[in-house]
Amino acid sequence: MEFEILGPVRVRATDPKVAVTARMLKTLLGLLLVRANNAVPADAVFEVLWEGQPVDAATRKKLHLHVHRLRHALEDPGRIRHEGGAYVLTVHPGELDAERFERLLAEGVAADEPDRAVALLREALTLWRGEPFGDVGDVPVLRDAAERLTEMRMVGLEDLYGAELAAGNAAAIVPELAELAARHPLRERLQAHLMTALYRAGRTPEALAVYRRTRAALVEELGVEPGPPLQRLEQAVLSGSLDAAPQTAGPVPAQLLADIPDFVGRGTQITALTERLVGRADDTVAVVAVSGQAGVGKTTLAVHVAHLLRERFPDGQLYVNLRGAEGNPLDSAEVLARFLRALGVGGSAIPDDLDERAALYRSRLAGRRVLVLLDNAAAEHQVRPLVPGEPGCAVLVTSRARLAGLENARSVDLAVLDDDQAVALLAAVAGRARVAAEADDARRIVALCGHLPLALRIAGARLVARPYWRLARLVGDLADEHHRLDRLRVGDLGVRASFALSHQGLAPDARRAFRMLGLIEAADFPAWTAAALLDSSQDEAEELADTLVDARLVEVAGRDALGQVRYRFHDLLRAYARELVQADESAEARTAAVGRLVGGWLWLAQEAGAGIPTSNFGFTLRPPECWRPEPAVVDAAVAEPLAWFQTEWAGLLGVIGQAFAADLITLGAALGMRLAPVFVVRGLYEDWRAVCELAQAATSRAGERWWEANALRGIGELDVMQFRLDDAVVHLRRCAKIFEQLEDDEGRALAAAGLGGALTELGRDDAGDGEAYAQLELARTLLVEVGDQRSRVWVLRRLARLRQRQDRLDEAATYLQRALQVLRELGGSEAVAEAGLRERLGEIRTLQGRVDEAHSDIEQALRLHRHHGDQFGVARALGSLAELHRAEGRRQEALSSLSDALRQWRRIGFVQEQVRTLERLADLHEEAGNTEAAEIARREARLLG
Repeated sequence: MEFEILGPVRVRATDPKVAVTARMLKTLLGLLLVRANNAVPADAVFEVLWEGQPVDAATRKKLHLHVHRLRHALEDPGRIRHEGGAYVLTVHPGELDAERFERLLAEGVAADEPDRAVALLREALTLWRGEPFGDVGDVPVLRDAAERLTEMRMVGLEDLYGAELAAGNAAAIVPELAELAARHPLRERLQAHLMTALYRAGRTPEALAVYRRTRAALVEELGVEPGPPLQRLEQAVLSGSLDAAPQTAGPVPAQLLADIPDFVGRGTQITALTERLVGRADDTVAVVAVSGQAGVGKTTLAVHVAHLLRERFPDGQLYVNLRGAEGNPLDSAEVLARFLRALGVGGSAIPDDLDERAALYRSRLAGRRVLVLLDNAAAEHQVRPLVPGEPGCAVLVTSRARLAGLENARSVDLAVLDDDQAVALLAAVAGRARVAAEADDARRIVALCGHLPLALRIAGARLVARPYWRLARLVGDLADEHHRLDRLRVGDLGVRASFALSHQGLAPDARRAFRMLGLIEAADFPAWTAAALLDSSQDEAEELADTLVDARLVEVAGRDALGQVRYRFHDLLRAYARELVQADESAEARTAAVGRLVGGWLWLAQEAGAGIPTSNFGFTLRPPECWRPEPAVVDAAVAEPLAWFQTEWAGLLGVIGQAFAADLITLGAALGMRLAPVFVVRGLYEDWRAVCELAQAATSRAGERWWEANALRGIGELDVMQFRLDDAVVHLRRCAKIFEQLEDDEGRALAAAGLGGALTELGRDDAGDGEAYAQLELARTLLVEVGDQRSRVWVLRRLARLRQRQDRLDEAATYLQRALQVLRELGGSEAVAEAGLRERLGEIRTLQGRVDEAHSDIEQALRLHRHHGDQFGVARALGSLAELHRAEGRRQEALSSLSDALRQWRRIGFVQEQVRTLERLADLHEEAGNTEAAEIARREARLLG
């Protein structure tokens, strides 16, 4: 089967029935072919096929239908796979005309003989049948791909006519070249080929006329003169020296390292390097710098490309390992001496002075086409003297550093391999059949190697050395992070050794920063965390982080919602940093550093949390002394507290466990409790339970009774919210007992408030005041004594709930009005607490039949909850609004509000509230006579309950 996109989208198969004709199917096929063998997210497909339309169940069904039709049209259902919300079209090598086109172009450019180049390039160009993608080429994604392919075709045509000229076919190509040049009057390389062909065909006046037309077009259209190469060509035509033989001197060096036979992937980078090294139209030397972290394959790629281009540089290839990562980089003067000797300059003729050597080097390369490969450069100053002076030569540099200061250089930043390329590399080394037979384990090996080419080559070599191993055995070896780098070593190759070269080249403070950052558990991190670990200023931490980025030991992950730069480790580099911090830092130093890190998180959580309005019961904490980030960092968190918590959430949860593991019990517990407002407002209840249970276990083991009581209270209050009421009573009684033993009246009050709430929901006092009322009155009395007015609001709300259950509605309303008065006296940002009270008051007013007041209170509560992102509050208010509509006889509005409430409860994972809401929906459906809908709701409620 063949796929064609260099013209109308078409499938060619041995079976003539295989055809894709419908525009929608052509568009879908074109989109999958643009990303052949790579995942195309379903969302991207929706955007292309149904631009601007909402993605609903009907649209998804349409997409499934189109994919099914395309699979049927291709007569191979396995061609299109659905993986993780994305589609992948399998295209085998040679099946896609665009892939064959690019391969033939590259082979033509690298061909040894001009005639061979002409044949390959013409074969490539004959694959074109018209505009790429034909009648679906107006789709934006496909249009971008079409423009890229069209530009490649133009470059290929220019390469073709260059090869025709080299083959001596000047006169024969004039007609077709003249027609093409007329259609593209601003492409200087094309005009240069036409001038050369005309000159060699004995048509010098016409060649000069081409120059004049081109100059006029450039001046008129772009306001620029022709580039230096075209100007020099005109002078050569005028002087009759165009075909003068170039000067040659000395031997032809061939110093490249051997190319590897199993090179895979990097097609995009190969194309970019080739175009930049041999496709320049100006009169400057082509200089391309390939950068990337240790082990990413910079040298391998550079050597491979250099071999592909050998014939384009017939006067030789120079190579040197500049040892930039090894701590003792070669001196540029020494490299120049080596190159001069390779170019035929005797030892006594080589000057001592660096500048004189560089001048002689440039003179020896004048008029020659030589490729210079400078491998493993340390910095720009090492490279500059080694750059030739004339455009016939090109320089390819590799470096772990980004050589941003290297004049006139184009950069190619090399990343790790993608999944498919990484698996292909492992297969090329270890054996394709072996890897294909254990494909899942092969992908696990790729992941454990972090897609790093050096690690994958070593892993493959270990498998070759042990043909009796299953791939699962190597997966098991690599799964242990503490020994992973030990396993990634074979012969004189080792990932650790490669990393060590970069690490040893750092100054002592940067080396320490690298290893200390290994203590961070989060996937990415801001610079202040380095300041905490190093106990340094923010400026010093940022400078050290940038140093590590420059050394390719740390990556920039991007900017977060607050504008902070975030950093991350490659997985294997993190493992290396952790090895070093364990080896080079004492246990006391590591614990102190983690303590500062946790302290920084605690201080930021405390300051940002104060800006989050919440109706939650709160925690009264005794914040321990801790390390504090600088004011600018704190100000950024305080300015947008919810955005800060959302950005740092994974790091916050991870560092709590890290604190407990390091026996920093009070710091870890304090941080966990400080997250309470976010747990409530954002509806992160599973995280809340996990943190409180972790804190309770750690504080219990450490004998930190006060903190253990707070953790138990957190679990108990969450039990109440989730209607795990028997569990709540157990946890809150344990909490109360500890606070009583500690003679902590405020703690006793808060525990009593929680216990009273749980007993109320269990219905213990429905028939009259009992333990629930006694606990709540105890809480209120103690809170007045200790002066905690805000927690008193929470108790008054629970007393109102008790009176509501007892059908003493006037007293319930009085409690809530008293709570609102206390809030007004407190002042400050209490909007969510007010919303919770108004929602309860609206519920009471509904029961009292005072619907106008109920509307006012519930709608105000809903607005406040939504404005502040209180997910739990929104769900409750929607339920209360539904009851109000039901009381008014507005059944449809009641159903709508309850349905919204159900979606909200599902979003935050409250199963018991989902059950209660479904039961209320069932009642409403029955009242409306819709027994079928009622039964569906009850059935779902039974399944959940």
